[in-house]
Amino acid sequence: MYVKVKNQKRLIKKAIAKAGSYRKLSKSLLIPKSSLTRYLNLEALPKKRFGKIIDFLKINEKDTKFQLLEDNWRQVIGGKNSVKSRIKNGTFKKQLLDAQKKGGGKIGDWHKKMKLENPKEYYLMQYEKFKKIGGYKYITNNNEKVRNHLEKETADKLKELGIKYKYEPLIRVGNKWFFPDFLINNKIIIECTEWRGEIKAYKLMEKIKILNKKYKIYVLIPKKLEKYYQNLKKHLIFDVTEISPNSSVGRANGC
Repeated sequence: MYVKVKNQKRLIKKAIAKAGSYRKLSKSLLIPKSSLTRYLNLEALPKKRFGKIIDFLKINEKDTKFQLLEDNWRQVIGGKNSVKSRIKNGTFKKQLLDAQKKGGGKIGDWHKKMKLENPKEYYLMQYEKFKKIGGYKYITNNNEKVRNHLEKETADKLKELGIKYKYEPLIRVGNKWFFPDFLINNKIIIECTEWRGEIKAYKLMEKIKILNKKYKIYVLIPKKLEKYYQNLKKHLIFDVTEISPNSSVGRANGC
């Protein structure tokens, strides 16, 4: 059985705040972070997980407004739109071909082995595959292909200021591997996003908690999106003009 909760986003955010972080809530309630993300995005909750969350918040079920859904709610809603949506956005054929090529468990075993024995080569290879379908539509003044206008604007401003950078380099922190948007002087990371929504902010915070062990992190967003990124406040910059020789970014680069 599933439930759809009135003010569900506020309920999940309240639980995250009480736990102290996205990761801590996941660990405390034994609910995967990916599932919490979906619930934050208003996907229905399994009744048992709903119970875990309100127990964690010490809220009586009778004081919470929610709608009960049948177990097959996902299939009923998703089944009607899935194929139509994938055909429309052009991914249906690709997904079908990928499924045909990958069939069986050998592909999964290969991925696990590569990540364990040759992690750097594995992530570089995956990154090259990703770049081919990543939609790099813009060219910077350094003649690099980047994903969006915000990244181009950032790259061009860094070049104008004489600040050397690496775009989407492969870096490692502990046993985790990342491709940050911009790396400056092997000390500073700038992540650029125009994503409209709080889910991206929570995902970035989990990433920043790992990267912070080794790097200073800035998140560049348009000012109009500030309300979605309140949990990243100390990391935010709103305009590439803040990246100057006199700013903390510029000083760290030796400008």
